[in-house]
Amino acid sequence: MITASLKTNLILKELGITRFSLRSVENKSRHTPIHIYKIQNITVLLNESFEEHDDNQKKLIMAIMNSTTLTNGQSLGQSSSADSAKNLNNEVDKNSRLIINFTDNEIKVFTKIPVINSANIDELAANPHKKKQLWTSIKTLLNL
Repeated sequence: MITASLKTNLILKELGITRFSLRSVENKSRHTPIHIYKIQNITVLLNESFEEHDDNQKKLIMAIMNSTTLTNGQSLGQSSSADSAKNLNNEVDKNSRLIINFTDNEIKVFTKIPVINSANIDELAANPHKKKQLWTSIKTLLNL
């Protein structure tokens, strides 16, 4: 018996249309960029650039950065990006005293800068328990 799916594939094949295509090797090797936002001595790593976040997410990022006492409440930061985690060491400012990672990947940097791997901004905004975990990590690391 010919199923509807098989019949569709046969008709499309006769028309010269392939239903599925192989993914190219280039797409498999693509790395998602890591966006870096820095204010004074603290650096955060994001899945998307700081400017692309909505106002509430920006306020949350700023509040987290200002809670560390490594900034003096200055609201202007510097944005940059790295092609992948491999290129991150070249982009991270060596004067930073703390890196907070809000990306979905666990990041390790080859510098002496401490890194806190946190949930992403969407999860932090939705879950107060994750905010508390992040704050506990910051307090422990910075002896606040």
